[in-house]
Amino acid sequence: MKKKTRWLLPLLWVAVIFGTVGVTQAMGLWQTSGREPVVANQMTTADIKGWMTVQQVADGLGVDPTVVLGVIGDPTNTVTASTALKDIEPIVPDFSVVDLRTALDEQLSGTPTPTDEST
Repeated sequence: MKKKTRWLLPLLWVAVIFGTVGVTQAMGLWQTSGREPVVANQMTTADIKGWMTVQQVADGLGVDPTVVLGVIGDPTNTVTASTALKDIEPIVPDFSVVDLRTALDEQLSGTPTPTDEST
């Protein structure tokens, strides 16, 4: 009898630990990706990440997706609102998330960012 119960407590602890993780993931309380949810109208251009889609950027900044698509400037028109920013780099030459942040700052503030070029 003692041999059977010897493994019962360790198995019970393993079940409790993995069960807790499974239940909290199913409830949406356990996140392992490091991605934070995008809250509409509460994001700045500094919060833009490469894993975000064009739609998430537009929602977070409170603008229409066409504004973001216009700043991206896709000559082939293959970038859509559901395209992740990290997937745009092979499609659009010279695209980077850093440049997108700067261009959106200029677009949303209405004033161009000063450049190093002297006139």
